[in-house]
Amino acid sequence: MPAIRTKRRAAALVTAAAVLAFGTFAGSAAQAAAPPATPTARSATSGIPALVDPAADLGRHAPGPKPTWFDSIYFISSVKANGQEFGLQVHTRILPSRAEAAYRWTFSVINKTTGWYKDYDAMVKPEDYRWSEGKLDIKAPGLSWTGDTVRQSVQVETPWGSLDVQLAPTGPAMNYASTGVFHLADGVPNYEFALPEMQTSGTLVVDGKKHKVRGTSWLDRQWGEMPTSLTRWTWMNLSMPNGDKVAIWDTIGAESKDSWATVLHPDGSYDVVDVEPLAQGASRQWTSPATGQRYPTRWRIRIPALHSELDVRVTGNPDQEIQTPDGSGYLEATAAFTGKYNGKKVRGENYVEMTGEWTS
Repeated sequence: MPAIRTKRRAAALVTAAAVLAFGTFAGSAAQAAAPPATPTARSATSGIPALVDPAADLGRHAPGPKPTWFDSIYFISSVKANGQEFGLQVHTRILPSRAEAAYRWTFSVINKTTGWYKDYDAMVKPEDYRWSEGKLDIKAPGLSWTGDTVRQSVQVETPWGSLDVQLAPTGPAMNYASTGVFHLADGVPNYEFALPEMQTSGTLVVDGKKHKVRGTSWLDRQWGEMPTSLTRWTWMNLSMPNGDKVAIWDTIGAESKDSWATVLHPDGSYDVVDVEPLAQGASRQWTSPATGQRYPTRWRIRIPALHSELDVRVTGNPDQEIQTPDGSGYLEATAAFTGKYNGKKVRGENYVEMTGEWTS
């Protein structure tokens, strides 16, 4: 079992997972108990098990009773071809307890070299959508996604382009908060793990032009109940030169504000640490012409326990917003970071996901 080095308030996330493991956890987010008001740090050696299994949990889950219960899987890629750099995103999510817009997948491409961007949003009828339980086997009009934790194959077809890639994970899976379970907002449990290093190769076709692409991807698998009180979130993934994988969550609910990171080390051990609230270092607001929503495009991120200070900026083009069926949208944007991590200079590429309204 991997070692966990919890630090400061973020230890509550791991303790909450322990409550889920040994309390009323019964395979459904709706059955989870609330964490104690003043949690104490626990470690993997004290008996907290992982509550997710990447091999089995790539498959679809039986839905919970709430209409906001969801299953989600997506990957984001940084690839190169013909002297150009591209960012790719493929995402499918289902809300099987909801009557409308329940089955959906999206595909987006940004040419980071030229700034060209395009996305595609497909709504699928329930009878035309398949995601098998217990294994990664997704089929829908325009989308095929199959495989396991060793190799995956993804094909996408849209009116303006296509993607056919192979993904081969390397290194350990990342369980968010070290166990795979944490409170997304206001005490509502969320299940999430990642395959943060996936060698990626294949063919991207855009407007009739074929590109042989090669690079890396980060896959995220998430499921559970989406809190109705969750008003805003930011998620970032950062791969460090020393092999550390850092996933940042910053969420605001009606009664909670959380900003923290899971750090997966190459040996499989974890740090779960506080991050200073991202709004404190957010700047350069951009307003979407499609939805009117505002998003920052620059951040100064501070992680005191890791002696880290990073500058993150959106790259290519700030207009990387994906619109949603309710008329709003969310930003799924390529980014780059520079700064210090554990006191050493670093730089790299990442993605930033934002939802909700940034008014300040």
